[in-house]
Amino acid sequence: MRNLLLLLVLLVSGCTLTPNFSKPSTDEVMSEKMESPFFSVPPLNLQDFKKRSWILLAESANRKWFYDPYTLNEDEDGIISFDAFNAPRIDVKNLEQFNATIVGPYLQKVDCFSSNQWSETFYAKNLPASKLLTASAKPVNGSGWVKIQPRTAMAYIRTRICGRKFIDEANVNYFLYQDGEMPILKSKGRTADYTFIESVARTTQVAPTFFEVINNEVVIIDAKQDIREMRIASYSLEKEFPKKGDFIYRAECQGNTNNLLGSDKKLIIAGTVGPKGSLSSIAFNRACGNHGDYMKVASKLGK
Repeated sequence: MRNLLLLLVLLVSGCTLTPNFSKPSTDEVMSEKMESPFFSVPPLNLQDFKKRSWILLAESANRKWFYDPYTLNEDEDGIISFDAFNAPRIDVKNLEQFNATIVGPYLQKVDCFSSNQWSETFYAKNLPASKLLTASAKPVNGSGWVKIQPRTAMAYIRTRICGRKFIDEANVNYFLYQDGEMPILKSKGRTADYTFIESVARTTQVAPTFFEVINNEVVIIDAKQDIREMRIASYSLEKEFPKKGDFIYRAECQGNTNNLLGSDKKLIIAGTVGPKGSLSSIAFNRACGNHGDYMKVASKLGK
């Protein structure tokens, strides 16, 4: 009798036990429920902040976004994730980076294909609206995924993380490092986030330099010694992003050494990899580290 009951249960529930091998649609993925994370916004745990290495990712007229490039990862579904925090642009000297005004650290995800974003900050339900960066961007469903709106700071971040395409060539450039920050504009009202760079370009002759990896490609030059190369380009952070230089970056992954060679054959970086947060260290990690499917690994023999 007991075996008969078990058989009836299996027959009734058989349709739910059968695995579904069909690929879920984008709408199904975006509507998937996700649990709220165990974290605080603004941050309450200094240890969470200290165990990461933060560099500048993007700026708007009112805020700055920092991320840990060593946490950058792309999964098999093409979702890119990284740890980040953001802070207001405050003209205060000697202000500690970890302070009561910042939001994060939090996990940020970007779906480059569908142009959607997911952020742990969307789950901070009990905070006043003034404490939330995304107060006006409410999730459309329980998943926390929202559409990235054009000409916003998040659209700019997406361009840096997902790649910047060129009209006149096939290359796609991916953000690596920025040297310097934009000055704070003394203006009335709010400057549109995406036009912020153009506004600064009209008010100053000094602009930061940023570096990008061409096509996110790392080429294995010597598989036995694990020597790898990347093509890098630098640009000035001003209107139309004028190019400053082209470089070849070479990393000896086993020996923890690297060099950056300019188009004029002049060495910009040479020797042991620099400290965490430096261009040398971040480029070395991008070439030698594990970032899932984010980097395209090729062999010199295969070219």
